[in-house]
Amino acid sequence: MVNDEEMTGPVQALYEVERAAARSDVAALLKALEDPSFEVRTAAVDALGQAGGERAKVSLLSVARDRRGERPEVRIAALQALGGLYGADRYASILDGFVTGDNRKVVAAARRMLQAVDPAGYPRRLVQLRCLDHSAISVYGRAKESTAVPLLSAFVAGRIEAGDLTRTGNWGKVYAAARALGRIGGADAERTLRSLLDWLSETGTGDGRWLDKERLSLITAAARASIDPAGKG
Repeated sequence: MVNDEEMTGPVQALYEVERAAARSDVAALLKALEDPSFEVRTAAVDALGQAGGERAKVSLLSVARDRRGERPEVRIAALQALGGLYGADRYASILDGFVTGDNRKVVAAARRMLQAVDPAGYPRRLVQLRCLDHSAISVYGRAKESTAVPLLSAFVAGRIEAGDLTRTGNWGKVYAAARALGRIGGADAERTLRSLLDWLSETGTGDGRWLDKERLSLITAAARASIDPAGKG
């Protein structure tokens, strides 16, 4: 058995976190959040979630929101720990602040947590936050989330107007939006798809780059395949 004198560095710090957690010593756990080892900070975060109380809540929120100074893994652990300290509605509202415009790992983790705490409302929450990445667009289509139609339609119209529909970072989302609109259905979705097909028909493949032609071809195929399902929605 290793005694206190034989432990050094992170091992000692982790041991101290365990002892502080056992006696619910929030002050000691808060101090451990300043440790240079992210493993120690993560352990302190987990222990604060178990200890609870207002000081723990405030500190965990601070860690979760520390985009510049804290590692994503520790921030994610803080978000998870907060789940045991708040009711479902308040916790979902907190998670709303992390599902877009943040580190990719944090965004992905926050979305998993949000979907778990509010599965029925998850697609609509993404719409309200105006999420337009591939993952969110796929969620709208699978859920047949009708409130996403204006958002998707505005995105497609914006790309047509800007003339940057085939640009890297845009074309895949336009393709996904066309498929999602077909799954969601309804007059507005069908109208957007017809507008997209009209523009594609007028534009054609032209003499542009092979890559642009290929992307336009894929988008056209997705829009055509989605027209009939959308009209029946």
